[in-house]
Amino acid sequence: MKKLLKVLIWYPVAVASVFFSIQTYITYSLTQGAPGLIRQEVLTIKNNKVAFAAVPKIAFEIKTALASQDARPVLIDKYLARYGSPMEGLGANIVQLSDSHSVDPYLVVAIAQQESNLGKIMPPHCHNAWGWGIHSAGTLCFDSWQAGLNTFISGLANNYHAYGLVSPEEVMTKYNPTSPNGAWAKGVQQFLTELETGDF
Repeated sequence: MKKLLKVLIWYPVAVASVFFSIQTYITYSLTQGAPGLIRQEVLTIKNNKVAFAAVPKIAFEIKTALASQDARPVLIDKYLARYGSPMEGLGANIVQLSDSHSVDPYLVVAIAQQESNLGKIMPPHCHNAWGWGIHSAGTLCFDSWQAGLNTFISGLANNYHAYGLVSPEEVMTKYNPTSPNGAWAKGVQQFLTELETGDF
């Protein structure tokens, strides 16, 4: 009877344990160790609701994103805080407005980083971190960050995305066509990558 129990219980458990160990080793190897595994998880959760979201360099700051919470606002707020942006705390607003216009919220933040160092380099109390509406008469300013976000995100959706201009390179052709050697698009892409990978 004992031998029968061993066959029926112990052997299947042992086989399952070996299989699980092999799968874990393969996944770990393919992602080049723990940093790669974490980076892969960040890319996986970019647009999904998650139970836990740990990212390189700020793993101890982002403890959890509860199952009912989107990880993107948390990541954006950590990014804004990391660079001392006056927009810190607006992560949820950025994601909500971006989603309502089918715009990548990371692109919104990346353009702000490229244009004004996330709102730190602009006229006082202007609330225009994106250089939106700059012309010979001056810079377009908004009464609040919410007003600036509304105008910029809807403008990006209606004047760029609606015409197939989505990637930094495509947006640049209209947004900043005189940028030498595509420097504007390269900068925006660098900041996008930081946000997408959590490597900042």
